[in-house]
Parts: sequence; C-alpha cells; structure tokens
Amino acid sequence: MTSPDGFPSNTAQGNSAVRILVIDDERELLTALSGTLRQAGFSVRTATSAQSGLDALEQEAVEVVITDIIMPRKSGIEVIDKVRTLYPSTRVIAISGGGNFGPFDYQTASITTSAYLAASEKHGAHAVLAKPFEAWEIIAVIHQVRGH
Repeated sequence: MTSPDGFPSNTAQGNSAVRILVIDDERELLTALSGTLRQAGFSVRTATSAQSGLDALEQEAVEVVITDIIMPRKSGIEVIDKVRTLYPSTRVIAISGGGNFGPFDYQTASITTSAYLAASEKHGAHAVLAKPFEAWEIIAVIHQVRGH
C-alpha cells in the first residue's frame, strides 16, 4: 500500500530514527534530495562542502552519509576515507554525475562518472549511484546499505 506521495505507507515510521547527512555542492540537488528523504521519514542534515560535512559529523553521528564525489577543494573520496576511518559503523553512499569534462569542456581522455563511482567503491563506499536518479532508487539504496 502506498501513501498519497507514492512512498510505501509504512516507510515514514520505519525511517524516522535513521539520521542521514547529505553532502553536495549543488544546492538545487541538495535541496531536492534532502526534501525527498525527509518526506520519506528520514532525519536529514545537509552540507554544501566536504569539509562542512566532516565538521557536521564531528558534532553529531549519523547512520548514513550520502556524498557527492566531485566537489571543490576536498572531494567525496576524501570524505569516504575519513568516514570509513573515524566512523566505521556509518554507511556511505557515493553519488556522482561526473561526466566527461576538462578545462575546456568535453575531452575524450577525461574521467567518466563510472570511473569516479568505481574509485568510490575502492575507497570503501558501501554503495554508489549515478546522477540523475529517482527518489525510489536512493531510498532503496539506503535500505540496502543498512541491511534492510
């Protein structure tokens, strides 16, 4: 059975105690994703940079970190490394729209989204998801990494 918003009717109750930190430098995506997760019943905090996300983790532990990979100054790979070292029970989901880019736009030798996500897995991300993704996909991945 689903609620009027399209989520399973028991989703919000089962997710209410789950604390999630979403780290992404794209404010529009951050707003949309955090709103979707709150609507699904999760407790969500956000950060617009890798460093502010790591600072937030020092203030309050979370069960799941969702981090973008490509961000200015400090990458999501660095976030994954820190979280896995300092907070080993926290589950990490890496997201990226990466694409092919370089200093002057598209370049055939540039790094692709799949390469960024593969590097994320190599560094210990519990799951990876390419942008763009649907609401149900990220919710399913959250449940998957939490073992539900």
